[in-house]
Amino acid sequence: MTSRSLCSQDINNDFEALRFKNVLNFQRPFRVLETTFKNLDGFQSFYPGTKIRLETVIRYYLCTAIYTNRRVNKLISMDLSEFRLKKINSEEEMTKEIVDLIGDMYFGSSDVENIPDN
Repeated sequence: MTSRSLCSQDINNDFEALRFKNVLNFQRPFRVLETTFKNLDGFQSFYPGTKIRLETVIRYYLCTAIYTNRRVNKLISMDLSEFRLKKINSEEEMTKEIVDLIGDMYFGSSDVENIPDN
């Protein structure tokens, strides 16, 4: 019975996007961030210059799901293009890199512009 209860306590490592971009007719209406971080704890700090949590910037403003506990850090765009991320030491660094990367995308620049400054 013990092994059965351990199996039922599997940790969910996939955190879906909180907003979708259905109007673009891409393969998928959201992006995916695959990260080697084990959980979302480090994404609870505030994005620099705002009172918005890193997780909210990624999952809501950037329409991006976060899949934790993966082998590599990468961003998968809505057209399924993959972008390997630099060696990351913190969730804040990762979020800044993602903001820059998505900001350089044709359909991502407006998402970045919509992140409030406060």
